[in-house]
Amino acid sequence: MAISFDTDHNPIVGKAEKLEDDLVVITANNASPMTFTGTRSYILGTDNLIVIDPGPDINQHFDAIMDYIGNRKVTDIILTHSHVDHSPLSRRLKNETGASIIGFGSADEARTTFMKELSSSLDLGGEEGIDKNLTLDEKVIDKQKLVKNNYNIEVVHTPGHLSNHICLAVKEKKALFSGDHVMGWATTLISPPDGDLGSFMRSLEKLSERDELIYYPGHGKPLREPKKMVLAQIAHRRDRETQILSSISKNSKTPSEIVDDVYIDLNPMLKTAAIRNVLAHLIDLYERKKVSVDKFAITAKFFKVI
Repeated sequence: MAISFDTDHNPIVGKAEKLEDDLVVITANNASPMTFTGTRSYILGTDNLIVIDPGPDINQHFDAIMDYIGNRKVTDIILTHSHVDHSPLSRRLKNETGASIIGFGSADEARTTFMKELSSSLDLGGEEGIDKNLTLDEKVIDKQKLVKNNYNIEVVHTPGHLSNHICLAVKEKKALFSGDHVMGWATTLISPPDGDLGSFMRSLEKLSERDELIYYPGHGKPLREPKKMVLAQIAHRRDRETQILSSISKNSKTPSEIVDDVYIDLNPMLKTAAIRNVLAHLIDLYERKKVSVDKFAITAKFFKVI
């Protein structure tokens, strides 16, 4: 199923943009093929503030956030996950404001048993972009209810992109801060062993049952028809799975060879990411006994189980 992505996005980098009376976003100057127009750092509140995903530790971005904060109090810094484009600035922001850093845990906090086994493989690759210096003052769990500055915030654990990934549902706004799990400009990178396609799909199914009216993602525009996008991404991943199985129905292939077979008009700069995504699909298919492989490796040949 083809997804209608919205790539028409021209944020004012380094300046606070008003989204609602009590919500602004500041886009970091880290645009790239993987981060789109840059990481989106959200600041919720009017007098006492909550910063969601402060972003990369870049001086210009730090200055932009501090300029908006001014003399107001920052009570909390909440992280959707610990990739280097989302969490590192939390430490400098905490030192400056005294706010508490809140998140789910380390990058491998909720890895499945199988992914833990795979992580010991030196041939699998992965673990790119992890914030190795993550520090938290408060760890949260799935379905935990936080009351912060008169906002009722529910923690929605959404592993898949990273095992410690969470979304934040703000009851008063019928809004979900979706991090990198659901975005409107592209599908999410799933790079094993940190990324887990099976967990990602279960998290999408979880979100499909929720009723938030708007998603604020970690990159790109707000999603104003979020359930439609969630369902489209589920269908897209199932279609990709079918393409992968068709590609190896007659001959075994490496993830790279599968990418060449099933991805049309792929930007060469995104081929490595596509290979990681295909590997994630293959691992999920292996767990479901639909493909086999002699030894897991990024260069291994996978074949369809008949």
